[in-house]
Amino acid sequence: MGAVFAAALLLYLAFRSQYFNFDGIACATAVELSDFKHLVHGNHLAYGILGWLFDQGWRLLGYGGRAILPLQVLDGILGAAGAAVFASILLRAGRGVREALLGAAALAVSQAWWFWSLEAQVYMLGALFAALAAREALADSPSPELLGLWHAGAVLGHAGHVMALPALVFMLTRKRGWSGVPRYGGVLAGILLASYAAAGISAVRPQTFAELRLWLLGSAALGIDRAFAWHAPTLASAFPDWGRMTLRIFCDFFGRTGAVWSAGVILAALPLAAAAAGAVRGGREGRFWLLWLGSYAALFVTWEPGTVVYRVTDLIPLWALGHIALARGPSWARGGALASWVAAAFVYNLVFVVRPSADPASNADMVEARWIGARVPADSWVLATSRGVMYLPYFMALKPLNLRYLSDETMLASRLDALASGGQAAYATDRTMDHAGVRQALSRYGLEDAASGNGLKLFRVRRMTGKQEPHR
Repeated sequence: MGAVFAAALLLYLAFRSQYFNFDGIACATAVELSDFKHLVHGNHLAYGILGWLFDQGWRLLGYGGRAILPLQVLDGILGAAGAAVFASILLRAGRGVREALLGAAALAVSQAWWFWSLEAQVYMLGALFAALAAREALADSPSPELLGLWHAGAVLGHAGHVMALPALVFMLTRKRGWSGVPRYGGVLAGILLASYAAAGISAVRPQTFAELRLWLLGSAALGIDRAFAWHAPTLASAFPDWGRMTLRIFCDFFGRTGAVWSAGVILAALPLAAAAAGAVRGGREGRFWLLWLGSYAALFVTWEPGTVVYRVTDLIPLWALGHIALARGPSWARGGALASWVAAAFVYNLVFVVRPSADPASNADMVEARWIGARVPADSWVLATSRGVMYLPYFMALKPLNLRYLSDETMLASRLDALASGGQAAYATDRTMDHAGVRQALSRYGLEDAASGNGLKLFRVRRMTGKQEPHR
C-alpha cells in the first residue's frame, strides 16, 4: 500500500516534535558516540542499531547535524509503514479498498500512533513488526517461518511483544494445525537467541553475571540500587489507569475541560465501542484480536498501565475489531462513519496534541535548558532533573549534576565541595531546585544570584562563608 505509506509519511514529516523524550535523546547521544554497548538495550535490542545505521546513511549523504533529527524521521517512516501494513491487513480480511484506506488513515491519526511517529523512540519499530506478524497470521495459509521472523522482529523492537505469542499460535494452529508451531517457535527462538548472543559478545561484553543480569533486566533495574523492581501500580489504580489509557490512545482528552474534554472522550469512545461490538461478532478473527489484546493487557495492567508508549500497538487490534463491527452495516454508512471519525480526530489531535508538541515554547524543560545555556560559562556544571539531565549535555554542551542520585543533603554538599575544590562552578535554577525539592538544602549550602528573566532565576551554587544570609 504505497499510497498509504506516502500519505502517512508526508503527514508525519509536516510536523517536527519538540517534545524530545528522555529515551530518544539518550539514544541519539549513543548514536553520535557509536556507543554500541548502550545502543543494544536489553529490552529493545534492535532500535539503537537501526537508528545508528540510518544516521550513518544520512552522514554519507552529507548531513552534519545532530542524530535526533534522523531518529525522528526514522520513526515517521516506521509509523507510516505500520499504517500501510494495517491497510494490507484489512484487505486480507476481506475489506474493500476504500475501507482499507480509511482504516489506515484512522490508525495514522490516532493520537498515540501519530505522536510517537514524530518522536525518536523504540516503540514504532516493534509496532511495525507486530503488524507484519498479525498480517501473516491472518493469511489463508500462513508461513510458520515468516511468522517467526516477523514476531522476532517485534520482540527485538521491544521485549513486550512476546505477549503476541498466544494469539499468533492460536491463528497458526487454526489454519495450519500444530505441525507449524515448532517451525514458528524455532525461527522465533533462534533469531532472538542469536541476536542477544551477538549483542552480548560484540557490544555489551558483560564481565560478571551481575552485569549480564542488569543488561537483560533493562527497565526493570533502573533504580539507584539497580535491584529488580516490577513497575506495578496499586490494585486500586491499575485497571482505572489502563482503562483511561485505552481511551487516550485514540484522542488525548487528559487535562482538558468543558466541550474540548467532552469531544475528546466521545471521539475516543466511538472506536472503542465499535471494537467491543466487533469482539462479540467477530468469529475466529475476532477471537484472534481479542486474545492479542488480552495477552498484552496481562502484562501492561501490571506494568505501568498509565504509560502511553506501551499501548501504541493496541490500536491495531482495536481498529481491526472496529472494522469487524462496521462490516455489518451498509457500505455508504461504513465509509461515512470512518471518514467522519478520521476528519474529526485529525483536527482534534492536530490542534491539541501535535501542534503544541511542535512548538518549542511548549517544552518547559527545553526552554529552561536553552535559557541556562545562554547564561552560564561553557563546560559548567548545572544541577538537573528529568529531561534536563539529557538536554543540558546534548543541546547545550553543559555538564549535568543529576539530583536523582543526590537527594541526601550531605551527599549533595559533598559533591558540590568536590567540584569547588577542583575549581569547577555549579549552577541551578529555581525551577529545578523546586522540582527536586532541594531549594532549602541549597540555600543552607549557599546560593548567589547569577541571572533572572523569562520567569526563571539562575544561581551560582557556592558554599556560604562569613555572615552571608541563605536564600529563602
